[in-house]
Amino acid sequence: MFKIPLKYLKPLDYLFILRPTLFFPVWIITLAGYSAYSTVNGSVIWWQTSINWLTLFNFFILTLAAGATFILNQLQDIETDRDNKKLFLISENHIPPEKALKIAYILICISLVVYLIQSVLLFIVIALFILFWGYLYNFAPFKWKDRPILGIITNLIGGVFLFSIGWLMAGEFQVKMFIQMVPYVFAWGSVALLTTLPDEKGDLKHDKKTFAVKYGRYITVWMAFIWVLFGFILGLILHDPIITHPILISLPLYIIMLAKPNDIWVLRTIRYPLLFIALILCVQYPLFFFVLLVNFYIARVYYINRFNLDYPTFKVEEDEA
Repeated sequence: MFKIPLKYLKPLDYLFILRPTLFFPVWIITLAGYSAYSTVNGSVIWWQTSINWLTLFNFFILTLAAGATFILNQLQDIETDRDNKKLFLISENHIPPEKALKIAYILICISLVVYLIQSVLLFIVIALFILFWGYLYNFAPFKWKDRPILGIITNLIGGVFLFSIGWLMAGEFQVKMFIQMVPYVFAWGSVALLTTLPDEKGDLKHDKKTFAVKYGRYITVWMAFIWVLFGFILGLILHDPIITHPILISLPLYIIMLAKPNDIWVLRTIRYPLLFIALILCVQYPLFFFVLLVNFYIARVYYINRFNLDYPTFKVEEDEA
């Protein structure tokens, strides 16, 4: 990996407080909603290489809104992020919290105004997404992220809103959108459950009662497995290969994780299913592959040079787990 002088990397801190590595799941479930609209309405085009510039612009605005919610989350998790040795930018004061908060507010305002200009319905959905994922999830007196059931429910609701935004970008509102999203929400929720496990020790230290802290590792991995299995069955019923194929490929990971519920297999089961569904979507939208690739390698160059951190990666090391 080539070296970049620190003076050129520091300005990128203001980009990476948005947590670009979390753009992957946001883009994936939103594009899944976009794809599902064409699946349901019989207009599926595989290997679609044309660019809809309005859709691309809307994805960019959604990315800003999601990035703002990730900033709000970091502002409320400074101590636990420091203990869990991750997300250094705000927790280690590379960017002052008050400045990060201003950036989040500006991005939220931009996203709300842009969506309102286009569609009242899109505005309502993005506003609800920000309300739940940005405010109710993070701030007192709610702080649902620190509550075992409400934390998971908020993540499920976030998935619902993202899928809905993708659907509405593709076309008009239809009631069957809520049926088509169910397997995706189960799969999304399964991964959300597993993400509470790697931070279990740090969360326990700060009295954060996440699902893993409250119910333990055994129940968490089994609940995640049951949810992803439901997602697979419902995907089969709905004849949706975009969700059934990735889950089918991922099931061996889940089964091994049930036998070996350590952090190594938990992290693998978090990372690879997202990759599998992304690759399936890339067969339908091949240009999406280049978006993912650019984001992945820019993040790697940044984190390796800025913090000597091998991230993002699909490798799981013993010391990471």
